[in-house]
Amino acid sequence: MKAAVAERIRAARRVAISSHVRPDADSIGSSLALRLMLQRMAKAPAFINSEHAPHPLRKLPGYGAIQLGQIHPRPFDLVILIEGGGEERTGQKHLREYFCVNIDHHAARCDDCAINWVVPGAAAAGELVYELGLELGVEFDRDIAFNLYAAIAADTGSFKYSNTTPSALAIAADLARRGGFAPVEVSNLLFNSNSREKVRMMTRVLSTLETALDGRVAIIHFRRDFLGGLELRNMETEDIVAVARSIDGVQVVLFFKEIAEDYFRVSIRSRDDFSARDVAQAFQGGGHRHAAGFFYRGGLDAARKEILGLVAGRLP
Repeated sequence: MKAAVAERIRAARRVAISSHVRPDADSIGSSLALRLMLQRMAKAPAFINSEHAPHPLRKLPGYGAIQLGQIHPRPFDLVILIEGGGEERTGQKHLREYFCVNIDHHAARCDDCAINWVVPGAAAAGELVYELGLELGVEFDRDIAFNLYAAIAADTGSFKYSNTTPSALAIAADLARRGGFAPVEVSNLLFNSNSREKVRMMTRVLSTLETALDGRVAIIHFRRDFLGGLELRNMETEDIVAVARSIDGVQVVLFFKEIAEDYFRVSIRSRDDFSARDVAQAFQGGGHRHAAGFFYRGGLDAARKEILGLVAGRLP
């Protein structure tokens, strides 16, 4: 599959890249690296996203080149989706009018794509873009290597999560060597550059913390009125969930983020043998074994009761 993707890239001249809505460091870092690779190949790449990334991802090398909007109706020989999944996942319309390739490490296909290069065992999409770069014979400069390292570091929680593999560590080491940067530079950008506003928001969300099912489940929630008095529009929330998951004895974290009245984005994080993905799929969501999510329409009390009931039946 990797060779087929590389062949399509070599044959194309005008290439559009896009990642998913609510972009994270893996999707942004991988996409930025791919764009820089294509530039080195004398292609005409455009990175077009439907949404901005949260701070501090806007400090990643090359972020300023991202265009906000729709790929269609602009002419492209090839569209590459990083962690795609179609219109709902990317926010991009009329994808079927292009030859599309999906590069993903989630266990899901993109029906709008002619090629789905999906490797659920990969720690991050950044691993696949790294392999693609080797296949294409591209020289990895500092910016390419930095972005890919950031993608992998973020999705492995700075190499602390259960998806951290020997392969992910080996690739990260190779990227640091090729790019000539210290890994702490990436760590400082991703994990040690929070704004005061974000820390205040984290405090508000963590003040909702409660546990259930004998302390094995932690529950936190975000309400829209938490934004009151804060100059904050877009925020990466993974580190808030990580704090709740770090509690001794907690196997599952449920994070309810209010999107609109009686409408929530529910993020599930788990560890050990509990599958967050199985719970998300019961509500037409998806994700990884230990990190998944879905949308829920209804009140918070009803959501808590229904989801906790399902979790209780699956806890060992």
